[in-house]
Amino acid sequence: MSKYLLFAALLILIGYGSKLQAGDTDPLYALTGGDEDGTEMPADSNDALSVFSAKIKDKTVYINWRVVNPKVISYFEVLRLDPRKKEYRKINDDRIEVKDYFEKSAVSESGIVYMYDFEDEPERDGVYYYKLKGYSSAGNLVFEADEIKIGITGIKNFKVEQNTPNPFNPTTNISYELYDASYVKLKVFDLIGKEIATLVDANQTKGTYTVTFDASKYANLTSGIYFYKLETEKYSEVKKMILTK
Repeated sequence: MSKYLLFAALLILIGYGSKLQAGDTDPLYALTGGDEDGTEMPADSNDALSVFSAKIKDKTVYINWRVVNPKVISYFEVLRLDPRKKEYRKINDDRIEVKDYFEKSAVSESGIVYMYDFEDEPERDGVYYYKLKGYSSAGNLVFEADEIKIGITGIKNFKVEQNTPNPFNPTTNISYELYDASYVKLKVFDLIGKEIATLVDANQTKGTYTVTFDASKYANLTSGIYFYKLETEKYSEVKKMILTK
């Protein structure tokens, strides 16, 4: 039996195959450090990266990697390409320590294998590129993995904030950010779904906006719960606010 087959068999027996199966049918699956069917490649030296992969589920990108015999490596950095600035930026807030952060470890023919997981939640649809770097305790670069690419859809193209103040009387501010230009509607409804006011009904460029809702302009509004709905061409979101008199 070759070193590769023995190494792969050992990983499967100890449960390492559970997250990275050969023939994975997920169309948004990306892998470096292995062959095209998603199989791990053997690593025979210290500080060797055997797998660097990513897949998406429920709009979250799950990144995992495996390192054999970490001797010099002290910590990792996960980087994501910022398409607006055309540069990679570190996205892990805390240092990913080699011996503290790993999810699993096991002994194989090649040595001790450490497995790591990291989650990323991009704010908008698009194609994302990730890199992984390993550093020594002195901050010297030990390795830099090839980039991996993954596509994401179904993420809202805006962010709407909770109104402030809340509760309010009679005015409150509603802020939102558009990640892309879009036709926008912002409306206020009462508890039974009756439309009270249209605050925005227009094409808007990407950027941050703040709109004021003045309850005193609308007759017969009583204290209680109201809702505001922000709607773009693709998505909508509803939030609750409270009027007190």
